[in-house]
Amino acid sequence: MGGFATNGSAMTPDMFIHIGIYEALFLLALGFFGGMLSGFIGSGGAFVLTPGMMSIGVPGPIAVASNMAHKFPKAMIGAWRRKKVGHLDVKLAALMATSAIVGVQLGIQVQKYILETLGVTGTNLYVSIMFLMVLPTVAGICLRDVFKSRKYGIEDTEPELAKKLEQKFRIPPMINFKVARRTQSLWLTIPTGFATGFLAATIAVGGFIGVPSMIYLIGAPSTVASGTELGIAFVMGSTGAWTWTYLLGAVDFRLTTLILATSLIGVQIGAVGTTYVRPYFIKLAMAVVMLLVTVSRACAIPGYLQELGWVSLDPGLVEMLKSLVFPIMILAMVSVTPIVLVPMMNVRRTLARMGVLGMAVVSAEHERSGLIKRLLVFGSITAVNYYLLFVNPDAWPTFITSIPHAGPMVSIALSIGVVFLAIYWSFIHGSFAHSLLDLIKITALKDDVAEIVAKKGHEGLKTWRPGVSVTPSISVGNSK
Repeated sequence: MGGFATNGSAMTPDMFIHIGIYEALFLLALGFFGGMLSGFIGSGGAFVLTPGMMSIGVPGPIAVASNMAHKFPKAMIGAWRRKKVGHLDVKLAALMATSAIVGVQLGIQVQKYILETLGVTGTNLYVSIMFLMVLPTVAGICLRDVFKSRKYGIEDTEPELAKKLEQKFRIPPMINFKVARRTQSLWLTIPTGFATGFLAATIAVGGFIGVPSMIYLIGAPSTVASGTELGIAFVMGSTGAWTWTYLLGAVDFRLTTLILATSLIGVQIGAVGTTYVRPYFIKLAMAVVMLLVTVSRACAIPGYLQELGWVSLDPGLVEMLKSLVFPIMILAMVSVTPIVLVPMMNVRRTLARMGVLGMAVVSAEHERSGLIKRLLVFGSITAVNYYLLFVNPDAWPTFITSIPHAGPMVSIALSIGVVFLAIYWSFIHGSFAHSLLDLIKITALKDDVAEIVAKKGHEGLKTWRPGVSVTPSISVGNSK
């Protein structure tokens, strides 16, 4: 790794990895699977994306910063999708995001201190240890709920703690969260929002705290918690990306855009996928991927400890463990696919056999010819954007690392520019992704059908079908 820039702990161009064909293909795959997971569980997917980038040599601070820059525009797209299907509580998102901003700023300062004290290896170790502390705990809680839901044949478990807090922790002001269907004290949202922001800034995994806290403390349904987290992630990510740029020049926009290109397709598939499954499937997806990422990061830690000179280990053992980091990350990436896509394909196949698929899903917003035109327009703009970004491989690292050393007003303006650049790319990629998915008819189930699937599973469609008229002009009926 290169040394530090002369002005404090800002990054230097030589800390940014070379991106060739292999790295680009890996980042595109990482973005798709991470995006699918993100849209499905409502987390930014950073517990796949951040370790995934680190597995190909990206330093921890750059991986975290680049993921935040990728996460907030992706979260903006995902939150919009989830709001349309009624899975985002705007009031809850706004309150938690307020304290999350404070957590983000403090978290970046912690990362900055570790970087100054222990260098890049120290930040890599810190990120990995935090993953090992958080992931298995959350995964265990999720698996417990999955087993209970399957055992008792229920839609989802209802956390007892949330019900008790609603009854006994009534410190004013009490806030009614209409979409989450809970009335809780404001003082529950403040610490959980802060913790979400702190983790998001230090290891880019705020959803680990945000989603479980909304489920287990606020009492929101899994689908609402995951959708609301995307709204919070937009606020955290945009403010965090600005700070990472202004203070450290750590955002590698090349990583951000490659991941964004496919994650905006994946996130919409994941968001749509939530309407095809029972809610406990969301927790199952979280648990499976978290446990695999835990193992991957555990294999990387001995190498970091040896680099810092804190332990002395057999070099052969360290190399063997390092060799496992990448393949286990690949397994974690692809493991979400059957969890999301298999139920979706099964439900759509069943509806198609019944002859009511077109009446059970949300219709595409544009005609086929219009969708093809949109694909051509936004695809052409995307090609030009990538050419400009990659025509000179050193241009972006040189530009971004110069920002912390510019005058205050120039640094502020350029950092804001980076945030808006991410929004611009997300609009282009998001429009392309949305048109592509509409063209291939990957759309959500209508509310009444999704509700039956959530309560009764795949078999519930048999009870819904008799109430549906096959006449195209008549709307989808109810099972009542």
